[in-house]
Amino acid sequence: MDRFLNINWNPLLEDMIDSTFINEERLERESVMHRIMTGNFTDPYQNIEEDYKDIKMDLMRDSECDITEEDKNDDVGDDNDDINKVNKECQSRRAKKAKPYVPGIVKPIFKFPKMSKLSKEQQAMCLRVLLRFSESDKPKLTQTEKEELKSYMDLKQTISQEQKAFLEFAKSKWHERSFNITCEDYINLCWQSKLQYIHKLPRYYTEITNVPFITDKNIEMKFISVCLQMGELTEIVLPTLTRPYRLHVNSKQLRKRFPPKRNIPNESSISCKLSVSEDSNCQKLAESNNVDLVISSSGLNCLVNNIGPNYSNSWILPLVVKRHNDKNVIYIDKPAPPTEGSILEKNSWVYKYIIKYFLISTKHLASTCIEGNQDNIFDDVNSEELLKLEEEYENTLTQTRNGPNVVEKRRSIKETSKQEDFKDMLNYEQYSHITSDCNVFNPTASDQGTVNKNSEMAENNVSYKLFTIGPQFSEQNELMKNIIKEYRLLIRTKTDGFEILQNKVQRLLLLAPKLEYQVDLGAEVVTLEESLKQWISLICRPHTFLARVRISAKTSEILQIEHRTAISINNEIKRLYNTKVEDSLTILHNVVQSLQNLSPGRYIMRHTVKNGAFATIYKEVESPGKNSFDMYAIYGERFHNLLNPSWIPLDKTIPTPMLKCFERMPAMFYPSNNKTFSKNKKSLIAKKSNMGTVRRSSRNKKKK
Repeated sequence: MDRFLNINWNPLLEDMIDSTFINEERLERESVMHRIMTGNFTDPYQNIEEDYKDIKMDLMRDSECDITEEDKNDDVGDDNDDINKVNKECQSRRAKKAKPYVPGIVKPIFKFPKMSKLSKEQQAMCLRVLLRFSESDKPKLTQTEKEELKSYMDLKQTISQEQKAFLEFAKSKWHERSFNITCEDYINLCWQSKLQYIHKLPRYYTEITNVPFITDKNIEMKFISVCLQMGELTEIVLPTLTRPYRLHVNSKQLRKRFPPKRNIPNESSISCKLSVSEDSNCQKLAESNNVDLVISSSGLNCLVNNIGPNYSNSWILPLVVKRHNDKNVIYIDKPAPPTEGSILEKNSWVYKYIIKYFLISTKHLASTCIEGNQDNIFDDVNSEELLKLEEEYENTLTQTRNGPNVVEKRRSIKETSKQEDFKDMLNYEQYSHITSDCNVFNPTASDQGTVNKNSEMAENNVSYKLFTIGPQFSEQNELMKNIIKEYRLLIRTKTDGFEILQNKVQRLLLLAPKLEYQVDLGAEVVTLEESLKQWISLICRPHTFLARVRISAKTSEILQIEHRTAISINNEIKRLYNTKVEDSLTILHNVVQSLQNLSPGRYIMRHTVKNGAFATIYKEVESPGKNSFDMYAIYGERFHNLLNPSWIPLDKTIPTPMLKCFERMPAMFYPSNNKTFSKNKKSLIAKKSNMGTVRRSSRNKKKK
């Protein structure tokens, strides 16, 4: 500073009147450029750290607070109250700076027509009660919490009425929102590739029978064992959401990571990538386990999603009936692609791949093929491994020439191929009683079949599980046993991966995106179609959790992640739709029962809106006839868009992070700033308006 003050800002008089602007002597004395050119320049900031080494930076951050505190002390001396006030101000400023990030905080797009009937304090209290009772454990209430619960119950009718009005307001604004399709070119490319699957199927069919969706019987499905496990599971790392986490990806990146599949068997040597009717593993396991139905998870999702009352879904399922061990075995392949879809349906489909792109580890995805996978011993019946197994167990089998001997030999092969990696898991009845807090998967020496470290790449992980479907044991009697038969199912599934909990326990996980189009108003409900698919996905994957990832459709930001079990989804369906989810298993049982007597061959099962509570079975024919069905004719060159997507209601029990931050109840208007309903204020406003009217009238009288 002294150097700056000593600068001579007034040039010498001779510099202005002489022929030179600055003389040589002054140039050498004061010009920095001259010093640089002659090599005599010294950096004034050199070793500046030593000048500031004794300065405490923590004190500088609070300089504003310190100055304020100093001024206060100078004015009032040792006034402790003022010092405490200053300290509180400093702490509040620091708290604002350290405020954690809250995803999904946006301004409302539309102006609310009215304020809430509940005050800010009342909404905060009701939110605390809602969050407390949404936990999996039964809460132990303190006296204060019991009082809050009583207050909440007193306000329940008011809350219900206001939430009804809020949902009507949200529905009225639905048509004003904008909707865009994410990665539409990738969606169309995948749809075109799925048409190859259709064109390799028979073209013409004729109607032969119907399958009812509704019957008067109670059905349950029980898990028996894992028959075969292939591939490798990878770790899923869920974001902590302490900062924005956006899923921005383009179609080129998706094509590279998830290339569209080519559904031509001759071009693929991986059995698990084929339809179940063409999967050699499915056929061998069906023969050795006396199976009645073989189905993939996609076919299972299609079947169970047909609960009334509207039955508005249209779909086609290819079927193949084969003869094994003197009995018919039904193979239900993956459903045919739809001919049209809404913007919401297309976005939900593509985001299944987008969340896998971001959340599933890619360290095991370098290879592109699993040829020679040693778990898949059924691809080649003459393989050395299979022959060695036959020789090893030849002496232990009964040396007879009848049919059962072949079945026993295949069973021994199957049991050997499983080894210790494929031991039986827990019975489904035991699994269904596990709560959400303890339902975790901890791989041990006997459970390594689910997370097989010695298998090939993770994208080809596949599991073949055995189930039974039949009458509920608690309600069946001798008469029902003669009517309702129990069948054995072989279900082929894939699992997205596993997450590692804080106690280093691994938990199997499925990822399910939930797109949010009304982030400014709250969280949308899970549709009945979504919840039914998620429920059956967990039923056929014991020990697996569902991670429901709520994503802003506008910004692609992850808003929150909910963990669900089959039990919690069942309760969710009852709460939202008053539907008994177990009725969906009746459809599956009816399909097996109705198709058992068909002759071997190719079929399709089709449902349209006009079919109602029935699906039509068609059998393959070589040429078109009078009443034949041409499957190729219903497909065009484009995957059409359905305009005007239906409104999705808001969930009245799920608060978003934004609502938690502002302590607001779901599906309710902004709380009133007044702590009480002031009738006096309304009367005061009315009185003022009347007084204004009197004064105006008196002025008018004077003018007259």
